[in-house]
Amino acid sequence: MEDQVTMYRVEVSGWDLNEQFFVERTALQWGDGDRRTVLVRQRVRQGSLVFVRLLEVPAPSRCFPVAYRARQVVERENGALYELTLSQVWPAADSESSGTTPLLDAARGRAVGLN
Repeated sequence: MEDQVTMYRVEVSGWDLNEQFFVERTALQWGDGDRRTVLVRQRVRQGSLVFVRLLEVPAPSRCFPVAYRARQVVERENGALYELTLSQVWPAADSESSGTTPLLDAARGRAVGLN
């Protein structure tokens, strides 16, 4: 069975290896099993946070950046590009809460019952 890959135009922002803030437009590859990768010109540390915002959406004012962790950073094109393998970062639960909320469930793609 062939892997399905979907491409999205995105804006990636974060802090590079020199702790300089960057913003650049690129493509997000979304593969089977929630595998997400982007190519960026700025080298980032493995484990650092980057923010990804979709560019081609019907209502741009409703498109917010989503936090991802750079799980793997691979140099490409002799250091001209860096491939980041991303995993989405979810908010930590409060010690007082049960660890889940309707909003968090919806963000994770779970069905949410509305009154």
